[in-house]
Amino acid sequence: MKKEWDVIVVGAGPGGSVTASKLAMAGVRVLLADKEKFPRDKPCSDLYGPAIKDLLTELGAYEKILEAGCLYRDTVLIAPNFSAIRAQNRGGIVCPRRVGDNILKENAAALGAEVWEECWINDLIIEDGQVRGVKAKYQGEFTELRSKIVIGCDGSHSWVAKRIGAFSDNPEMVYLCGRKYMRGADPELLDLEIHYTEEFVPGFICLSPHPGYGNAVNVGMGIQMSRYHDADLDGEAMIRYFIENSPHGKRLAKAEDISRWMGWRVPSAGQLDKIHDAGVMLVGDAGSFVEPFVLEGIAAAARSGVLAAETAVKALQENDFSEASLSRYEDRVTEVLIPYLLKLQGIANLSQDIDKFNALVDQLKDDPTAVVRLMGA
Repeated sequence: MKKEWDVIVVGAGPGGSVTASKLAMAGVRVLLADKEKFPRDKPCSDLYGPAIKDLLTELGAYEKILEAGCLYRDTVLIAPNFSAIRAQNRGGIVCPRRVGDNILKENAAALGAEVWEECWINDLIIEDGQVRGVKAKYQGEFTELRSKIVIGCDGSHSWVAKRIGAFSDNPEMVYLCGRKYMRGADPELLDLEIHYTEEFVPGFICLSPHPGYGNAVNVGMGIQMSRYHDADLDGEAMIRYFIENSPHGKRLAKAEDISRWMGWRVPSAGQLDKIHDAGVMLVGDAGSFVEPFVLEGIAAAARSGVLAAETAVKALQENDFSEASLSRYEDRVTEVLIPYLLKLQGIANLSQDIDKFNALVDQLKDDPTAVVRLMGA
């Protein structure tokens, strides 16, 4: 069994698969390891958004995901007073995560990454203050897998982040999110809709269309964890409340559930803090890169993965994996991602004032560029 690589990427979701793909394309010996057996389900709004269309095209995965999903018509943001701003979709795809993530994982393997599924990584190898690999159980054997760099892409409960003391859990910046699939919307859903309702602020209901799966709709919700602790309704009940009380929800009144409810923890970039150490970097949910306000996680994971891969390639060229060397990752994140994330955090803060948020949407509802400027969509 091979036990040494240049880079080990922990987690084969979109962030991990994109990171491993970019590394493989650069000629890096990379292991992409995940505890699950793919295809596996993942609670999410299923959005592979416009912001990463060019990246997915570069990796050779865009058309594959498009074939398995759909191009929704418009992105629509609806305020608590039901004013709406709308923007034409610029290439974003809605595709079930069970399908789309598997495509990205298989694509990484095709580009040259070594992929291990059902590989339970349970600890980091730390020597002389530097991460030098991981401890794992694979094919019934406990083993040590060594690398020059470890990149943690292992999601919102990231043990890699916990192991290096970088796991943030601010209840004002962490959200409870959940979703279920329903079938039989009347009329059929064609747009990606984000509904901000007074009962859930700061939070929302998201409707994602899956016409290729028999008029299925991904019905999701998100609410700030601190608000959820004091809420009268649980996550699934919030969805029922929206269906029964919102004029936009009534189209689902006779729809049937076709999946179980799934909920999960989503850490937003409002709490973004430590994302690297000697020999290790964090990507996507593991580093709290989820975009505030809309809680878009796939694009944020992919974009942070590209920056981590670029940093790793440079470190390998220089044979320097120190904290100072990998600090270039934080520099690039600060340059490329932080201004956008701070803007979204500002809108998330404003949305907590219902009157001001309604006024903002009223002001922008006739501007076809508003959604793009607000959300990068």
